[in-house]
Amino acid sequence: MAKPHPFFLLTGLFLLSLPAMAAPALSQQQKKIYQQVIQLKVHQVRALAQQQLQQAPNSAVNLLLANYPDFFELCVQQDQRLYAALLGKQEARLEKLENMPQNSAWTSYATAEVGMQIAMCKLLFGNRLSAAWGFRNAYQQYRQNVQKYPDFIPNRKNLGVLQVLIGSVPDQYKWFLNIIGLKGSVQQGMQNLKLAATSENPFQQEAQLLYVVLLHMTEQEQEPHALEKVTRLAKAQKDNLLTSFVAMHLLKKSKQGEAALQVYMNRPTGPGYLSFPYLHHMAADLYLYKGLYEKSVQENRLFLAQHQGRHYLKSAHFKLYLAYALDNHLPQAAWYLQQIQQVGIAEAEEDKYADRFAVNREPLVKPLMQARLHSDGGYYDQALQELQESKLNGTSPPVIQAEYYYRKARIYHGQELLQQAITNYEKTISLCKGTDLYFAPNAALQLGYIYQQLKQPQQAKAHFQQALSFKNHAYKNSIDAKAKLALSAM
Repeated sequence: MAKPHPFFLLTGLFLLSLPAMAAPALSQQQKKIYQQVIQLKVHQVRALAQQQLQQAPNSAVNLLLANYPDFFELCVQQDQRLYAALLGKQEARLEKLENMPQNSAWTSYATAEVGMQIAMCKLLFGNRLSAAWGFRNAYQQYRQNVQKYPDFIPNRKNLGVLQVLIGSVPDQYKWFLNIIGLKGSVQQGMQNLKLAATSENPFQQEAQLLYVVLLHMTEQEQEPHALEKVTRLAKAQKDNLLTSFVAMHLLKKSKQGEAALQVYMNRPTGPGYLSFPYLHHMAADLYLYKGLYEKSVQENRLFLAQHQGRHYLKSAHFKLYLAYALDNHLPQAAWYLQQIQQVGIAEAEEDKYADRFAVNREPLVKPLMQARLHSDGGYYDQALQELQESKLNGTSPPVIQAEYYYRKARIYHGQELLQQAITNYEKTISLCKGTDLYFAPNAALQLGYIYQQLKQPQQAKAHFQQALSFKNHAYKNSIDAKAKLALSAM
């Protein structure tokens, strides 16, 4: 059930924005600003960045550093009330950078970076066409910068991330990217990132973190290495909220709910840090996976009280419905179920799923839902026990049968019982014929991963292609992107 927050991609793009030259390129004060920004101590660093800019108003580095707090505040808190003012300040900095002579690596880099940060903000707040044009301009600038300044590490990192993200866009959107001149390659992008991560520089650690994030996204077999690396970084950087977020996200995505909860409970807190409401939404999921329904309710209520954006409201209400329903508080469950269609927007996939659930008024089959949640958290023994209590028989509706075998396959897959997983995934695909259930395309995707693990590339390729062939299901974009990434890496 875990789906990536838009800020997760922003994290990668931000890490690329950090300077990476020899130490003299940054003064001690600039280094201090950098350290506090990456820790998400945004409010206190804003004043320092402005003081630095007042001392040297024509410094590209100072303009770049001054942009980070506005960029982070918009992306993390998503407050529509602040959008116009903070975006206006960023655009003023970009205009000043564009009017400077583009005769240094720092000026060219800062121009591209601030432009990209503006594009990310516009995308998050729904201004897609303007955002797409901003990305195009930034991408072209990075390419020119790499040609002109091949040894300037930040450009390699930025170009690499954009190449990976553009290269993984589902085919139905490629026509638009081609029109505006954006072409990407996952392999080429990862090569650029690896160069940045393995080249000695004062900010190499951030390049390594970014490389691990995208390695986790693009290469399934590298997941254990990626998780070990990011967990180690989180333990080493106990005062870094950004690193905690990345570690929590990757562990949650990899069905290591207990480890993700530990990161959440040990995250840095205090008035110096930027409020990060989405962490509460993530924690609510983690407690839901574990069956701690009261704690899940508490965390999602905190999220709703603090979050000023439009994303994830439907999902939060859906998870509150589940927590109350599974804990047998039916009046509260009914209230949150009927609220799903009244709040937020259905753009993120988990919001779309919640909205569809509310529209269709799908019956809640408790053992299947509990098995799903336990499995999502990596609690496979509990998940299997719930399935055994579901009392499936030949008269059960086809959708219930399909989900039963799908959940069973996911559990066996998590337990590394691959042959049992294969059998149940294949049964799932057969039962889903003629439906738009997402169980079939994801079963095909997972079969591709299994055959990769078994060193059977032709079988893997066939199943990744099969995953792409399914139409109009709830998770079309993300499943297609994962299948396409897997194919491009073969």
